[in-house]
Amino acid sequence: MDKQPHGQVDGSDYGYIIEMLNITKTFPGIVANDNISIQLKKGEILALLGENGAGKSTLMSVLFGLYRPDSGEIRVRGKQAHISNPNVANELGIGMVHQHFKL
Repeated sequence: MDKQPHGQVDGSDYGYIIEMLNITKTFPGIVANDNISIQLKKGEILALLGENGAGKSTLMSVLFGLYRPDSGEIRVRGKQAHISNPNVANELGIGMVHQHFKL
C-alpha cells in the first residue's frame, strides 16, 4: 500500500472535489461561522459575498489550515481531510491568495 503525504486523501469516485460540512468557528464573543456548508465540483467557481466581518475570510482560513474549525468536517475528493496547516492544504491541492489592499 502506497503511503500518501500527510493529510493526503484518495478518492476515485466522488462528486465533489471540496466539501465543507457544518463548519462552525468561534472566537471569544464572536461566532464567525455558524454551521456553514459548501460543496464544489471540479471546475466550479464559487463566490462568497458578504459584509465586512461576515466570516468569509475565516471560512477560507479554515479550509487553508490557518484556523481549525470548532465543529464540522472538510472532505477532499470524497474523503475526510484533516487540514492542520497550510502545508497540508497545499499537499491536497488547496492554495490561498490573500487579499491585497491594492486589489
